[in-house]
Amino acid sequence: MKKTLVRIAIIGSMVVTGISMTGCTDFERGLGTGVAVGVAGTVIAHESSRPASRSYYNRGYNSGCSSARGRWYKSNYYWRNFASYRNGWRSGYRRCR
Repeated sequence: MKKTLVRIAIIGSMVVTGISMTGCTDFERGLGTGVAVGVAGTVIAHESSRPASRSYYNRGYNSGCSSARGRWYKSNYYWRNFASYRNGWRSGYRRCR
């Protein structure tokens, strides 16, 4: 929901920027539009590239549960780099024993 509101706000600000620059030269209009598009793209890309901590917990939980049931699996990369994965793995292992 928050991501959708952010995207709507960005698109709205881009429209307002475009409308408010009607009396400007082509260069000024292009510069303002380019900045607005760059900022919007950066915000949207940052939001989509940042995985939620909850997904690492869920991944760890599923791996820990699978390990407790006999199919041992623990991602060394996630274990070393994400505390939420470690916590999820431990919880899943304890819960599914």
